[in-house]
Amino acid sequence: MQFQQFNRQFHRALLLAFVLATSSAAADTRQIKTQSRNNCSSELLQGSWQLQSAIYSDSTGKVVAEIQQQSSKSRKLIAGQYFSFITWQAEGKFEVAATGTFYSDNTGYHEQVEAASLPRLQGKTYHFQCELNGNNWLHQGMEDGVYIKEHWIKLDAGQP
Repeated sequence: MQFQQFNRQFHRALLLAFVLATSSAAADTRQIKTQSRNNCSSELLQGSWQLQSAIYSDSTGKVVAEIQQQSSKSRKLIAGQYFSFITWQAEGKFEVAATGTFYSDNTGYHEQVEAASLPRLQGKTYHFQCELNGNNWLHQGMEDGVYIKEHWIKLDAGQP
């Protein structure tokens, strides 16, 4: 009798261990698939970035502003879970700065603005589609009714 009871408990424990191991392996597989779809991990975004170009469009698709050939300059710093950026005109005149927290997941890159030089940015959360290709960071999404498409380049430690 004791042997049969032990045998049943052993089989239940073995079945439970199998179910847990299978669930864990399935979760690990989903996580690997998610990571491979989203190459904009927080780790890869760490560092200093310089804006190369940007296109800003209204709801009809009409281009309302464009940055090319450094007509405006912007740098973004990603450190830990924080971001900061500053934008200025080519001749050096300050335009805007902001800082806050960010995170990256399988849906993209997300910023929560905690402080900004423009009151309209204060407290906003922005969600962008994100793609990293080497030292190129492309992100796009809506920001205050304007569709933005930005191309950033990662700065090396020795690069100006």
